[in-house]
Amino acid sequence: MSDRTGGRVARFVGMREVPVEMAKKLTAAASTFISSFEEVRMEDIATAAGVSRTSLYYYFSGKDDILAFLLRSMLDDLTQVAAGEADGAGDASQRLGAVIRAQLGHLNAHPTLSQLLIANLGRAGKLPDIAARVNDGFIEPVKRLLTAGAADGSFRTLPDDDLGAGALFGAVLVIGLRSIVTEGSINVDRIMTMIGPMFWNGIAADPGSPYPHDHNRGCPDFG
Repeated sequence: MSDRTGGRVARFVGMREVPVEMAKKLTAAASTFISSFEEVRMEDIATAAGVSRTSLYYYFSGKDDILAFLLRSMLDDLTQVAAGEADGAGDASQRLGAVIRAQLGHLNAHPTLSQLLIANLGRAGKLPDIAARVNDGFIEPVKRLLTAGAADGSFRTLPDDDLGAGALFGAVLVIGLRSIVTEGSINVDRIMTMIGPMFWNGIAADPGSPYPHDHNRGCPDFG
């Protein structure tokens, strides 16, 4: 038994195995209901996917169940890809670049589900397993490499690796979404060329210059 859509069965929903063909049809049809998920009905999804309403209700209790299933599938795939790059060859900085490239590439390969994920982060955040999968695919491999890089000298030590990984996650997600929405796809090579140096050096004219502070408020400030 496989939990991949290329195997005999797809992933579990509750205690039931979703057939591969149904998983493929739902994934292919997602673009037809992504922009109106709040209003779409199970009947609409069944029609769009070309499956019977009865079959759909057999595997899913409702449309939120379908949303969760689609997001789980996408994020599980991303976790495998990102983990492979994080454990690959090179020092921590090279592997971090490979992870970010893989994340952007995965978003580009799944534009509809990427938009579905971002548009429904609030809803998905209420599902602990989805939140955990977002962490596993986007944040955890980056956090692990930030820690490894500080240890091997690739990076400076950050005050909070979790916050640093979250900042990179936000950048990758927003940049990817913006590209998909405005250009229809993500030009991964162009984006990596543009944002790589910015991630590496920051935005100060002199990367070694001290960080400015607002002395009146005692907190960091850009002004």
